Amino acid sequence: MSAPIEGRIDEWRSYLAHSPALRPDDIAELEGHLRDQIDGLTGSGLSPDEAFLIAVSRIGRIDELSREYGREHADRLWKQLIAVGPDEPAPRRGFALALGLACGAAVAVKVPALFGLTLTGSSADFFLRNALLLVLPFLAVFFLVRRRAASPVILTVAAAFVAAAAVMNAFPFVAGGATQLLAAIHVGVVLWLVIGVAYTGGRWRSTTARMDFIRFTGEWFVYVVLLGLGGGVLAGLTIGVFSAIGMDPSMFVVEWLLPCGAAGAVVIAAWLVEAKQSVIENIAPVLTRVFTPCSLLSWWR
Repeated sequence: MSAPIEGRIDEWRSYLAHSPALRPDDIAELEGHLRDQIDGLTGSGLSPDEAFLIAVSRIGRIDELSREYGREHADRLWKQLIAVGPDEPAPRRGFALALGLACGAAVAVKVPALFGLTLTGSSADFFLRNALLLVLPFLAVFFLVRRRAASPVILTVAAAFVAAAAVMNAFPFVAGGATQLLAAIHVGVVLWLVIGVAYTGGRWRSTTARMDFIRFTGEWFVYVVLLGLGGGVLAGLTIGVFSAIGMDPSMFVVEWLLPCGAAGAVVIAAWLVEAKQSVIENIAPVLTRVFTPCSLLSWWR
């Protein structure tokens, strides 16, 4: 760990040593828990200062004195979090990256339409084979950039996507057959594991990193569902507003709003999970920031 973090851990340990109820063995055990929390959080992309603050907060649930330390030092620690260093990615830059990649994913799912391929009809098999291949690369890029992954990790992730695309498009599947569906499901599972490699920055052998990815998967799914529900409300508002003036927006909703929104939600949900880790706050303000411009855009259209 860096020298500043070691200094803060020493300060925290000295604070605990003032308690007659804690023996040296107890303090050593708490310190071990604290260091494990810091390692796991920094491995998830948090800065050392952010990781230390959150780790102290979590350890405070175990030990009352540690909780008191967190309360007394909260102001100073929060000021350190606000003052983002030049080498630390700012939250806004993380959102800008996610928004750009979400737009890229939305565009990617509409590119096949330029060649006459649509979600319905005979070309539906194309989207069954390639839907994940059109969207998940943008999620992988998000984590590769956020984790500042090394070149071997980037090449491994890229090779996995290329291999999956070759298998799904070169194999002579029977149109509408069960084999094609099973292949798409299994390729989706494999690609999600590849996303895990990108998420951990190549530290796939680390037990902590793998558990963090499992936690991320659960939270990501929750946010995708929330975004889907919000998108459904937005689609309903769009249809209701345009129907009130005698226009039928169903074609726009089915062919543009839903597929593009679903593709973008894959990346935005990942950013929401990262944002919740980086800042201890209720997720409602974050969701408000996402849906307010979407709603305004819908009413403007």
